[in-house]
Amino acid sequence: MLSSSTCPAASLAWSCQPAGVKVLQLRQLSSRAQLSRCTSPHARSQLLPPAAAVQQDAAATVRQAATDAGRSDTVTTQVQQPKQQQQRKSDGSRVKQQTLDYTVLAACCHELSGSWVPSKVEEVVQPDKFTLSLRLRTPLAQRWLHLSWHPTAARVAMGQPPYRGDVSEAFSFAAQASAQLKGLVLLSARLPAPWERVVQLDFGARPGEAPSKSVFCEVMAKYSNVVVTSGDGSVLHCAYQVGGAMSSLRQVQAGRPYQLPPPVNGVPPSPQELLDTWRDNITRAAALAAAEQAAAPSKKAAAAAAAAVSSTVASAPRETVLAGATRAYMGVSPALVEELCTTAGISPAAIPDSLSPEAWQALYAAWQAWLGRLHSGNFAPSSCPDTGKFSVIGSYSQPHESAHDMVEGYYRSLQAGEVYAGLHTRLSTAVKAALKKARGRVNAFEQQLQAADEVAAVQKQADIIVANMYRLQPNASQLEAEDWDTGKPVFITLDPLKTPMEQAEGLFKRARKLRRAVDAVAPLLEAARQEAEYLETVELELAQMPPGGSEQQLAALREVQDELVESKVIKPPPEAALLAKAAAKGRKAQKQQQKSAAARAGGSSKAGLNSSLAAAAAAVAAGGAGLRQYASPGGFTVLVGRNNKQNDVLSHQVAKPGDIWMHVRGMPGSHTVIRVEAGREPDQGDLQFAADLAAWFSKARDAGKADVIVARAEYLKKFKGAKPGQVLVSKEESNIVARPDNSAAAQAASVSGGRDE
Repeated sequence: MLSSSTCPAASLAWSCQPAGVKVLQLRQLSSRAQLSRCTSPHARSQLLPPAAAVQQDAAATVRQAATDAGRSDTVTTQVQQPKQQQQRKSDGSRVKQQTLDYTVLAACCHELSGSWVPSKVEEVVQPDKFTLSLRLRTPLAQRWLHLSWHPTAARVAMGQPPYRGDVSEAFSFAAQASAQLKGLVLLSARLPAPWERVVQLDFGARPGEAPSKSVFCEVMAKYSNVVVTSGDGSVLHCAYQVGGAMSSLRQVQAGRPYQLPPPVNGVPPSPQELLDTWRDNITRAAALAAAEQAAAPSKKAAAAAAAAVSSTVASAPRETVLAGATRAYMGVSPALVEELCTTAGISPAAIPDSLSPEAWQALYAAWQAWLGRLHSGNFAPSSCPDTGKFSVIGSYSQPHESAHDMVEGYYRSLQAGEVYAGLHTRLSTAVKAALKKARGRVNAFEQQLQAADEVAAVQKQADIIVANMYRLQPNASQLEAEDWDTGKPVFITLDPLKTPMEQAEGLFKRARKLRRAVDAVAPLLEAARQEAEYLETVELELAQMPPGGSEQQLAALREVQDELVESKVIKPPPEAALLAKAAAKGRKAQKQQQKSAAARAGGSSKAGLNSSLAAAAAAVAAGGAGLRQYASPGGFTVLVGRNNKQNDVLSHQVAKPGDIWMHVRGMPGSHTVIRVEAGREPDQGDLQFAADLAAWFSKARDAGKADVIVARAEYLKKFKGAKPGQVLVSKEESNIVARPDNSAAAQAASVSGGRDE
């Protein structure tokens, strides 16, 4: 592998493993003693050249190593596709997630240094276990800086406020970082090592003074970390502790001096590098990568090769521009190489030797343009609307004003998708288990009521024993008597050890107990049935939630979680108490702000509070934020709830007298409301449009057709003990036969290839 020291002018030499090993590696040889110990005659003859000749010598040695590898014994393997292509194939049409590379990190650091240095740290919170958020304030603005060490979404970017608010007490790292950084001033934001994905943020008491604290953000996929150090470089706190058992190269622990991660492999890119040298480095590194891949195949490739032993034709791994550029140079990611190749009009999977001089010239021009932007700081954030890929060198069609907004939006949606998938799975499992228990209770209560039907028979047996007691002999085991209702003989088994009176009293007691069971079990059965119906509604909502997980969908799913917690179906999450405390603090702060605003305006705090409540009520009435919204053929707004909580808000707060409410009859489903304006009434086409939507967002989706209840909103009532989403319709207006497959949601789902939101 290519490697170099942290100094850009470090000399490099190649060394070869013994002939029995088919893997070639490039080692860093920093002294003549190391060169003398190398087994390669070529490397042994090398002296440490001047810095200007480093890249030319490296290219020559790469060429020699590749030639030697070509003469070695051939290894029969299957064609190995790049890992990126394999992931795309396994995921179908899904585009591979883009990682935050050095170039994008440099753009974010440049923008942060230019716009937010200096700025004061007003607040430090940890909204989740992978993110530390700092609220920065300047005289003109304030915003949140998110430092994430997420395994697939690590980043350093400015963005929106944390979703959960101030829940720093849930994580010890947040409390420790807040104690160290709150009240300090951000003095600088820089990249401490060239071509390394590490950002250093320095903090001090005031601008112009020496930093007293530093934060190092290491963006390295699953090895990402955030480290808080003192002014002398000692580690104070970190997101992940790295001990000697985990890494022998570097330990990150409180009290130890902080060390930057080991340098990455490759040659430092340079604008002064000539075209021929640059081309040779990529070509020889691609050959070396292919040779190493052939000599040390993965388990999957080895299995494929074993299955193809009988094949007469076997191909070696291909040499590609993508593999050569990422292997030869530091700070070069696959996404960057693909972008540069697209700009030059060539394929990243092209074989270097097959490229024409004109293609190499175009790719070299794109390479130099990238280095020019990197050194000048003239970044151009852009993204591709179709694939979601982003860039800071202006290669895509959709421009962005800020690299931070672009990066934060991309990774925030990815994290929302991960959280959505995990939360959806947990809630679905919990609801399924709760529904199974509720149905079990319904069956148990129904069996008890069936047993209670024996009251009359037990009472009759007791009466017959009492009426025929004079005929019974002592220690009798059976009574034969006449049933006075039917006139037929009946036989009652008796206990010879008990007197007839004792047996009659026992039967009377059992009859009384069964009567009490009827009175006690009947309401319990009704409650269990309501619970089961409610859980069936929630199960349907979760099943009809679309895949993906946008922020809006995640918000709707969290509403379902809150609803289940309120209904005591699931336990509150661990941070629930902290969230309640944070919410109380937020309400208190809001009241104080309202009082201050009212005092400045010359009014009372009560007037300010009333105005804010009126504004909130107007927002709810106007809108139905978060609800599904459609437009009927006649231009009426149709609102559909996403969950039971939204159904309650829609039916009892958003809907006003005169609006038309719909729900599928006898099945779980979403509430649907047609907003009716004064002086207008929807026609049959509008009603059918809304009824089809109500049927689509219900359990009748696959039934082909369903009966839909139509009522005015003023005839909806919330009965005592009703679960969220349950209403009582005191007066129905009509009934519509709806066809869910004709709904606008079904048509949108067929076009998009998935379920409608």
